[in-house]
Amino acid sequence: MFLFLENLVKVEMNKEELFLIPPPRYIKVESAQKLRITEHTSIVTDLKNEDWFIIDQFQDELAIFGLNKRLEVQQVDSNYRNKNLELVLEQQKGFFPENYITQLVNERNFNSQGYILVSTESNLFIGASSPQGIYYGIQTLIQIINSSQDKLSLNELRIMDSPLLTIRGVSDDISRGQAPTIDNLKKFIKELSHYKVNQYYLVYMQDMFKFTNHPEIGKDRGSYSKEEIIELQDYARKHFVELIPIFQTIGHWENILSNPKYWEYGEFPGSNSLNIANEDVYELLDEMISELSEVFHSEYFHIGADESWDVGKVASKEYVDTISINKAYLNHYKKIYDIAKKYGYKKIIIYHDILSKYDDIIENLPKDIIIMYWNYTIQKDHPILLKLREKGLPVIVSPSIIDYNRIFPTISRYEKNITNLVKLGYEKGALGEITSSWGDYRNKEIRENRFYGFIFSAYVGWDPLKDLNLLSFWKGLCLHFFGIQNPTLLHIFSNFRRIQEKNLLHTRPRSYYNHFFSHPYAKNTKRYRKNLKVKGYEKIIAEMDAIISNCEKLEKAVSKNKINIRNLAFVANHIKFYCKKRRNSKFLVKFSPKNEMLKNMKIREINDLKSELSALIDDYEFLWSSCAKVEGFNSIKEKYLWLLKFYDERIKAINSNLKWKDPNIPSELIYLNSKKLHQVHTTFYRKVMRIEDKIDKASLQILGGTFTKLNINSNYVGHLITRQSLNFNILENNIQIFDIAEYLHQGENTITIENVDFIGGIGPINIYGEIELSSKEALNITTDRTWLATRELNSNWNKVKSLGRPPKMTGNLPYPDFENSLHSKETDSIASFNTIVSKLSKKLFRIYKFVYYLFYKFDILE
Repeated sequence: MFLFLENLVKVEMNKEELFLIPPPRYIKVESAQKLRITEHTSIVTDLKNEDWFIIDQFQDELAIFGLNKRLEVQQVDSNYRNKNLELVLEQQKGFFPENYITQLVNERNFNSQGYILVSTESNLFIGASSPQGIYYGIQTLIQIINSSQDKLSLNELRIMDSPLLTIRGVSDDISRGQAPTIDNLKKFIKELSHYKVNQYYLVYMQDMFKFTNHPEIGKDRGSYSKEEIIELQDYARKHFVELIPIFQTIGHWENILSNPKYWEYGEFPGSNSLNIANEDVYELLDEMISELSEVFHSEYFHIGADESWDVGKVASKEYVDTISINKAYLNHYKKIYDIAKKYGYKKIIIYHDILSKYDDIIENLPKDIIIMYWNYTIQKDHPILLKLREKGLPVIVSPSIIDYNRIFPTISRYEKNITNLVKLGYEKGALGEITSSWGDYRNKEIRENRFYGFIFSAYVGWDPLKDLNLLSFWKGLCLHFFGIQNPTLLHIFSNFRRIQEKNLLHTRPRSYYNHFFSHPYAKNTKRYRKNLKVKGYEKIIAEMDAIISNCEKLEKAVSKNKINIRNLAFVANHIKFYCKKRRNSKFLVKFSPKNEMLKNMKIREINDLKSELSALIDDYEFLWSSCAKVEGFNSIKEKYLWLLKFYDERIKAINSNLKWKDPNIPSELIYLNSKKLHQVHTTFYRKVMRIEDKIDKASLQILGGTFTKLNINSNYVGHLITRQSLNFNILENNIQIFDIAEYLHQGENTITIENVDFIGGIGPINIYGEIELSSKEALNITTDRTWLATRELNSNWNKVKSLGRPPKMTGNLPYPDFENSLHSKETDSIASFNTIVSKLSKKLFRIYKFVYYLFYKFDILE
């Protein structure tokens, strides 16, 4: 099939460099002549009616480039010939080296996705064996004419092109809090298809789809309806992109298994993993996959199965111990494979990390199951990938744009990760590459900044053998994504790259948000202030100011994706505030002057920070709502509002001439002992307190590890789940406030905590409560060494051990706002600490505690 443009006008030759993404595998530019598309140019094509959307999209681009009239289009059959077309077809072989023609036309990808583009005399010819090939030829043509000064001219040139990798795609995390709108997903599909990406994975659909019989799943999360997915599916098809769900079938189920209605399906409440000994699990998965198959019509279906850490720990322990963990996994994978096949999916994909640990799983997996090998390091050697290929299993490699839990993707690292893994994957016969983006810890990062890494992966994935020209790539990205060639844009990306490469913020990129949201005045020691590095911040602030100013100009200058310029300005503003916050924290935490002039000056400094932070919040909300659903935003906005609260408290303290006061709650992190490490165990904690007056109000805040029940005076109050997770629901609920007034009475009261540590840690708890009496006297409830604990209710109660008050082990835990049901601004430190402990021997646990002790003694951690 073909698309033939006639009546192009010859114009004077201007020397202009072509920046094509991805670069064609064979291209030769003739310098003798340039041709211009005008209103008199016409199109002749044998494309069928159902494929005319390709031409319509091309006409839309020409209109953007300034063509005032849509070109006349003549539809003909495949046998059509005219004088000009005959001439091009006759000369076609002469346009390309013989050995190159022989090589490409025999490649499977050339027949399915390849194209030929020839512009000569006054004509332009795009030929392909498929509509997808025509579409890709047009994308290249659009970039060629976009490279010209007048946006409608092109060189006389010859291109023969097809991808070396059949699959080139991205996996887009939509499940961790920032759920993109359908319009934003369409934008990603359209933009990425322009760079010849052909698969788009939505991560993770088990929690982000509105299942008919499960209204609780995805509720208030921005989950997607059938109608939305069908709309997106149809849109993707018109851009030759396959829309594919990543539906987790064993691990990453915390968001669902934290709901009591689904506890029966998990290893334990809030478990990461399904109970694969329970046959009802397969009925549930069958039902859900059946419903997904109604809207996802690709041949591919991704069953996830990575990071299933909890399998065999509780509910399935007996089953797993009986038949072995590897056989249990293999049986599960085969059952899910059969379910997916039953619903018409021909190509089943599974992550590599669990199955690759067991040789007998590798040997006995269905031979056509596709293994997605993911690795986000910059290493060049990948023994596991080689092992999978040696066993004859089909493989897709999956690098990352390294954007998780940081303000901006780590450019240098993702360039190396993508390049090394994709090149090795091609050498070892991989089917393709899927580059991932992850939104760990609520997906705070603006998703629009994913484009640059995704486009880079398209650049590498088309032809992994081609030597990379990074400067050419970034120039091309600026030209085709923003519509302009401007060195200022390159300088902005270079600045963000340099800040991370040279560690100019004095923190690892993944720790950026931990420092950003930390209490600005949480510590007041000489050693801490000395360790708080701010060297070079003045220069960074000046550079960020320059970026912000330049972005204001660029937003007016760019012809497309203006919102992405505003996103770059937001990153610069964020980094600028970060530097100012850290400097202020270093020099103002101890400040308590008597001099009114100096006092007012410092208050103005804090108020300026508040103003900048408020503006940052407003900008963040605007940028979020421009690309994502509203659900999930308030959870992150709350963290910014806490910072405003901390600054208000500091202003009040300075005005009142108050000395620095520890802003953290006085409750200690307590546990019984370490005798039950690596075992599921229950610890009961008890505190008896006497109340002499009537109770007006009473609230209790709890962190536990991992499943905690609260009882007061033998009455059940509620439960919470506190464990390490990357997923939204667990993070939202791992610290909770309980109204306990109705359970208390005058006289003696007993608070009992039943804490089940399902992961085999030490089962720690941290409790802080406030009781307001009718007399207006206030009582506090805190965990400390006066609490007692036991593992058997009918045995003796023992003294507890303490890991100290915040921030030791717990991270910062400022006082909660019980009046507004706002719990302390927590970190994931308790959950992370308990998870690490669960993997350590008792000896290493003691060493680990000592290391933590030294870190805090020398104020290395915030």
